[in-house]
Parts: sequence; structure tokens; C-alpha cells
Amino acid sequence: MKQLVTLAAVLAVLPIGAFAQSADDELVGEDIIVTGGLTPISVNQIGRAYTVITGEQLQARGTRYVADALRLVPGLAVSRTGSFGGLTQIRARGAEGNQILVLVDGIEISPAGNGEVDFGSLIVTDIERIEVLRGPQSALYGSNAAAGVIQIFTRRGRRNGSTFRGTLEGGSDGTALVSLNAAGGEEDWDSAIGVSLRSTQGFNIATGTDDQTGERDGDRNLTITGRANWDFTPDFSMGINFFVADRKSDTDDQAFPFDPVTFAPLLNDPTFSKVIDSNDVNDATDISIGWFGRFEMLDDALVHEVKLGFTHNTSNSLSDGTLSFGTESQRLKAGYQASYAFSTGDVDHVVAGLIDYEQEQNDTNFADQQSRRVLGLGGEYRLAFGPAALQASVRNDFNNQFKDALTFSFSGSYDLEATGTRLHGSVGRGVTNPTFFEQFGSSPGRFIGNRDLIPERTFQWDLGIEQSFFDDRFILDATYFRGTVTDEISSGFNAAAGLATSVNTDGESTREGVEISLTMTPLDELSITGSYTYTLAKDGASGLSEVRRPRHTAALDATYTFLGDRAMLNANLVYNGDQYDSDFATGFFPAALQPRAKLDGYFLLSLQGSYAVTEQLDVFARVENALNSDYQEVLNYETQGFTGFGGIKLTF
Repeated sequence: MKQLVTLAAVLAVLPIGAFAQSADDELVGEDIIVTGGLTPISVNQIGRAYTVITGEQLQARGTRYVADALRLVPGLAVSRTGSFGGLTQIRARGAEGNQILVLVDGIEISPAGNGEVDFGSLIVTDIERIEVLRGPQSALYGSNAAAGVIQIFTRRGRRNGSTFRGTLEGGSDGTALVSLNAAGGEEDWDSAIGVSLRSTQGFNIATGTDDQTGERDGDRNLTITGRANWDFTPDFSMGINFFVADRKSDTDDQAFPFDPVTFAPLLNDPTFSKVIDSNDVNDATDISIGWFGRFEMLDDALVHEVKLGFTHNTSNSLSDGTLSFGTESQRLKAGYQASYAFSTGDVDHVVAGLIDYEQEQNDTNFADQQSRRVLGLGGEYRLAFGPAALQASVRNDFNNQFKDALTFSFSGSYDLEATGTRLHGSVGRGVTNPTFFEQFGSSPGRFIGNRDLIPERTFQWDLGIEQSFFDDRFILDATYFRGTVTDEISSGFNAAAGLATSVNTDGESTREGVEISLTMTPLDELSITGSYTYTLAKDGASGLSEVRRPRHTAALDATYTFLGDRAMLNANLVYNGDQYDSDFATGFFPAALQPRAKLDGYFLLSLQGSYAVTEQLDVFARVENALNSDYQEVLNYETQGFTGFGGIKLTF
């Protein structure tokens, strides 16, 4: 909480803000993808595979966690360790969780220590939209974007007016939610701030304890967002933003008892590898702050942008009130970007270049503080002529702790308006840097870091076709992707130390699959979206399917409005197919030899209804896991059954 106090002092003297591509927010709409390039790009010109989730869709579904919203996105798979607030990973196209970059209003929010966002900390609060790019995006965003990018845009302020929104919700397992948002502004500035507090007593996640006698594992999450923009002149604007997620989540221990003398695992112990009730807590705080300045010249054709971003993350695991593992990391990033748009005859061009500098630092209670730096140089060229559009990007990262990395991306789109057909495709190389823990980490008696690691390299291409029917009332998109990962970082053994470590594995890990999405509006009052993904991800060392990557996933969502749009009903069904997870019941082995257990597929059905009593007051009710499915996303961690919630929304 010390960081929250510091942040409050900063906010006392600074207006609320926005960062990165905030100045382009007025361009954001159904036809623009901000994340798709170094500058925003039209949807009929983007060759990359993308999905947009709007704030209206999130409201209609009653989604409370970003991870649950992403279950409906083709190509993504979700793994949650039990209860809300538990470690939650998102994997794109069969990749690891740290290979997808996560931004909030342009700021990378992942902890520098492990480079991976725990989606258990991200609740849906004041979100305007979520953009998802699939495939290697390192040429645009650097490392950790090897499998894609997820960018969350929070609500911006309102010019020449003000609004207030409030939500109160209660429900199963002692769950309560309070969410408040205020926004306003004048002709040349706007600002917004949002505060959400959600708490739940949770349920028993331990498979090694009887549900009737086991203790509940709850979660408390406080999220604060804010942003502002100022137009000092018609050509110069600037803004700031911040994002804070402070949470305290109950967890249970996974038992691996060992002989205190020989340190040999006690495999005959009935609790070995089971999740058992314990007084464990994860206390974490994530803070991100950003600033941008934007200057336009030559009738807005030449645009200069300067950007600063700072992220600070702390995570402490406590057992019976005693610190068992603690980490503190921070990232400072500064960059300059220039873009120039011009036309030659019927051809439109955009040329952009950037330089950015990033410094990361990580400290744990088991290892000395470590830091590393990277200097990135990149550029992008886009052209559009008639129905065709091409995009090319290249970037080189100069790393001070490991091998430098050159990445690239090419994509194209061809729009046959007469037939409602759009062809799109992309090819690119991405990189994922070793994490601090993989390089320098230490777990006494168990793990030692490897300072000789090099970045993982991903090469992938995709090709798709989008077809619309009936004046765009039915849109179907199908994309095939295929790629490889080389120098993949996996678990290994350090013979000299006699401990587990991380190594770059030989061979190529393959990723292949098909993504299908559809959007339908058969009636003005009825909207339907759906998706299906087939993913085949193979480990290069063993040839086996990668763990926690279901081969088949699908989703269907429908929203119906009636009574003059005052009433709304929503249903969404998610299918997660069979998948494998590592099984430690017989001990610990190198990753390629680790025994596996099969996790059965499952369906999750959610229902929500709402009614506008007045223009200012809405009431709603929601059911989650309406089928009361019994399933596991991570081996030996129980999941939530049937639950119900209800509440009110106020708007002024």
C-alpha cells in the first residue's frame, strides 16, 4: 500500500491522464484499430488477425474479469488456478503466457520480473474497448509480443459536459462490487477517473480437502484508473494516465513433502502434488503511469510523439503471515516516434519511425537486485491503393544482458467490395526475452538461474478470408496460421549445482491451427457473435502436445434487446476442449519427460438480464456457470460452480 500513498500524492498535483496513442482516441471506432500499427489503421486495410471487444458487449454480458471476456476471442486459451484472483494465464495460438504483450492505454503492465501479466488482477472496470492482435507483433512492440498484443482502453473524459456512473452488485459467496466513474471536460480538455472495489469470500479450491470442511479462498481487488487530455493549441496536445490494481488473494499450497534429511520427495504421501488447505495469501500491487506529448505539422501530415511510461509491481506470497517469496520490479520506458502521411496519385502512404529506451529492474528476497536495458529502433511503411493495402515493419532491439534481436512483419489486405470478400494475411518474426527469474532467479535447494539464456524466436504466418453477406448482417472470417518457436526456454538441470534451471531447448516447437469468427445481426434487436479455434501446439524437445493448450475451443454469444431497448437479455456459452497438464504425482522430471494428466473438456454458460427502470437507473441479474459444470483448468485446482448475482447501475 506504500505505493498507493505515493501515487495519491502525485495525483494530488497532477490532473488525471492518458498515454501513448491517446491523442488518436477520437479516431477510435468500429472502423479503426489503434493497436494495428505505429499509427491507427483502418479495419479494411489491416492484414493482421484481430478482434475488438466493445464496452457495450462487456456491459451486456456482465463480464467482471478481463480473462472471461477473452474466452470468447478466437485463438486465446485461459487457465485459472481455482478461485477469482488466482493466477490466471492467457495463451495465444498455443504460445506461452509471457509471449503476449498486455497494454493499458499504451502502457505495458506486465511485471518486469516474469514478463507475464497475471489476469487474475484485471477486473472489468471503465473499459471502453479491448483490442487483440494475434501473431508476432515484436516488429511494432518489441519483445514479449511474439504471440500477439492485448490492449485495454479505459474510458476517456467527456468534452463540454460531465457524466457519472455507479454500479452496486452482490451475490454468491459473499461477493460485493462497488464501481464509480466520473468524467468531464471543456472544449480543450477532458478527464476521467474510475474506482472499483470487488470482494468475494470465494470457495474451496483445494482438491486434497473435503469441500464441506475446507476453508474458502477469497479475493479483494481495488482498481483505480484515470486519464486526461489537453489541447494546448490546435497542433499540440498532451496527456497523462494511471492504472492501479491492488489485491489480496487467498491461495492454497500444493503439497510436495520431502525427507528433511535426504530431501528426497515423499511420493507415497497421499497429499503429494495435491492442493491442500493452507493459510497462504498473495498480496500484490501493480501501478502504471504514463505521459505523452503530440505535435502535428504540415496540416497534420507530419506527427511527432514523445512518450514516457513507468510500471511498478510488487508481489508477496505469505504463509501463516510469514513472507515465503517476495518480488519487486519496475520498468521505465521512454520513446520518440514520427510519422508522415502523404499521397502520390491514387496511392496513400504512411511512413513512421521510432526510437525507445527501456530499463527494467527486479528484486526478490532470494536473489540480488538485477537490472537490464534495451534500446529499440524501428520503422513502418504502409501503402493503400484501391482495394489493396500493404504494411511492413522492422525493428532491432539492442540488449545489454543477452543477444540482440531483429524482428520484422509484413501484412496485406485486399478488399473486394463488390463481392463482400476481404483477403488478409501476415508473416513475421517475434522474440521473447528471458525473464529475470529464468536468468538470475534462485529458489534455495530447488532452482538456479541461467545467465547464458538467449531470447526465444517465433516465426509465424497466417492467411485468412473474410466474407460478408446480406449487407454485412452476416460476417464470417476464417484464418489459418502456422509457425515455429526456436531456442524455446524450458526447464532443465544444472549438473554442477545439482538444481533445476532454465535452458534453451534444441529443435523447433510448432504452432498450427485455424481460427473462425462470425458476427450476425439477423434482427435489429438481436446480435450474435461466435468463434471456433483449432490449435495444435507441439513441444520441440518431446514432440508431445504443449500443456494447457486445448486443441478445440469455441464460444457463442447472443444479445437481444426489447421493450424499446429498455430490456436486454444476454447468453454466452464457452467450450474448452480436452487438454493436458503436467502431473507431479510421481515426482519432478525435465519438461520433456514430465508425466501428464488429461483434463476433460467443459462448457460454461452465463446468462444476464437487465432493465432500464428510468433513464438513470438500471437493474440487472446474472448467472455464471449456469450448467454447474464440474471442471479443472489447472490440474488439482477446483473451480466455481453455479453462482448468481444482482445489482443496480446509476448514470447521471
